[in-house]
Amino acid sequence: MKQIIKRLFPSLLVVLLPAAAVLLPACSGGGKNEKEGFPEGFNSRSDREKVAYVMEHASPDSVARFICMAALGKVPGVKIDTVAMATLYAYENYKDSTLALFSSEYDSFSSSLPLADKMRLYKLVGEIDPQGLGYDLGLHYVDRIREKKMTVDQVKQEIEALRKACADDSDTFTRFLVGFKTVLGVDRGKDLSPEIYEAFIKYE
Repeated sequence: MKQIIKRLFPSLLVVLLPAAAVLLPACSGGGKNEKEGFPEGFNSRSDREKVAYVMEHASPDSVARFICMAALGKVPGVKIDTVAMATLYAYENYKDSTLALFSSEYDSFSSSLPLADKMRLYKLVGEIDPQGLGYDLGLHYVDRIREKKMTVDQVKQEIEALRKACADDSDTFTRFLVGFKTVLGVDRGKDLSPEIYEAFIKYE
């Protein structure tokens, strides 16, 4: 499944954009569920059929966000049950520049998701070994902190949301902390905020 199997979700505005970008183009004509912006019975279609419909009504980058958000249950009335099948359909049917746009946005958007959502998506995709998932999240989290210029409070909120999401999988959370603290130690004294380092190097 090419890049999607190689590597697999920001502010409130960014979280809401995927649904809005897909819903608005679909909200015209009769026979539609005007509340949700999709045809009646849309959620009973297969994942490939859902993606096919959205591909006809939205840009490739919107389709990428739709798949991620629908998989996480964040598109009202619509759910993607098998992420791999949904993304494979897009990879099979987009060509050249549209494929590049879809792939780039999928990778970018999925990587930009808050920790808890990112973990859920990665689990749904099943590409990362479960024992390595926590480490992977932790090793890349400093990049998100740096790019988003996150404060200590913002980081703490995301980490605690991840802890809650890992209530039945404490090993993943523990591994996340190991990976996160490893990079904190490596990046100390570079462009990482001293406040971030001091607040989380011993975080439990």
